[in-house]
Amino acid sequence: MKRFHDSTSELDDDEALRNRFHLNGYLFLKGIVDRDTLLSLRRQIVSILAKSKWLKKDANPMDAIPGTAAYVEGEEQYLQVYDEIQKLEAFHALPHQLPVLNIFQKLLGNTAFPHPLSIARIVFPDNDEWSTPLHQDYPNNQGTEDLYACWIPLADCPQEHGSLSVLEGSHKFGVLPLEFALGAGHRRAVLDTPLENLEWVGGDFELGDLIIFHSLTVHRSLHNSSDRIRLSVDYRFQREQEPITEPCLQPHFQRLSWEQIYANWSSRDLAFYWRDKEYELVDWDSSMHDISQDEEIASIKETLRYDRKRKKLRASMQDSSQQDD
Repeated sequence: MKRFHDSTSELDDDEALRNRFHLNGYLFLKGIVDRDTLLSLRRQIVSILAKSKWLKKDANPMDAIPGTAAYVEGEEQYLQVYDEIQKLEAFHALPHQLPVLNIFQKLLGNTAFPHPLSIARIVFPDNDEWSTPLHQDYPNNQGTEDLYACWIPLADCPQEHGSLSVLEGSHKFGVLPLEFALGAGHRRAVLDTPLENLEWVGGDFELGDLIIFHSLTVHRSLHNSSDRIRLSVDYRFQREQEPITEPCLQPHFQRLSWEQIYANWSSRDLAFYWRDKEYELVDWDSSMHDISQDEEIASIKETLRYDRKRKKLRASMQDSSQQDD
């Protein structure tokens, strides 16, 4: 796989940075985010995982070595843990840090602001079928196409830990059709013939690195073949005055209210901050995710097969753990 182009040296040249982004559909930048801030957020998240008994006993919790078979988005056990992560003030404050916000202002202008929708990913190893499939963000967020995402791992993330990969230049080909796939979002972009000649690019991330990409840039996660849970966060930014959909103003999965999320924060400075912004609220189009009836039936069968496989594995791991005790 071709390596990411490192744009860190172009940070002081706004025009060069924008040109590089519009050429490739992404920017890979090193050492942008404060490492102590990321470590603190990671520490809070692994504490939640440890309390939920997701981590291996007697291991350093910061290593995030799983002590159970994979949990995935959509499962109630996963969502209960995820609710606690959504309540973390540090999680929602991260995209407002000046080093991060300044880059988006270079790309989008001074009115660039982060969506309140903040996403964390908890990716278990040895669960390749659930690796996030190739997709574009636009169908999931909609609103303006000039929506830029920022993906940040919460630890060093070499490719074997399941780092991000992008299809270089794919943002120039419009919105692609979708089909069913296992993994986050349950949809995979269907690549038209012109995109088949584009190159996938990837690389290793160190703590503090980030990647920014366009809402139409096709991207995916690589398989996590390590022995650790991959923890990452991602945020989306846009200009004021442009369209935005209601789901982008709500907590991820919409299981909690904002007041529930804010309940134990040390400061209310970021509470409902987007209400001071100017934007055009537009409808979210669910038809973008429609699939045929035959594909819907096939997706149900595939999901049931996958669920049975994981339940069997989880039962086996529990039996093994009880024998060790």
